[in-house]
Amino acid sequence: MADLHRAEGARALRELLRLPGPPDVVFCLSDELALGALRVAAEQGVRAPDDLALMGFDDIEDGRFAAPSLTTIAPDREQIAERAVRCLTERVFGRLEALPGRRIVVPHRVRGRGESTGAAPAPV
Repeated sequence: MADLHRAEGARALRELLRLPGPPDVVFCLSDELALGALRVAAEQGVRAPDDLALMGFDDIEDGRFAAPSLTTIAPDREQIAERAVRCLTERVFGRLEALPGRRIVVPHRVRGRGESTGAAPAPV
């Protein structure tokens, strides 16, 4: 599995920018990857959000202080922890046989910082 740090985001965007038709929008699996990609964009003269809209996931503090600031998805970390503990408890103290896979969705919200994606979305 690839490293999910800034250097990997930088490497991935360099590769994407070499394509005959480079993207104009990139969504990164994490803010760390997005911050690496933002750096490469700036180094190569690709302006966010004019040439490339870029968004991450995690809502780490560094995203607010990046230049340009990073639009991100902010997951509800408390809900993630609560659901993870609940699943682990069910597994340990519940049935000994394997539990079926399930999809768990926790609340999240977009932290629109228009500097990396253009105009911030209107509140709903």
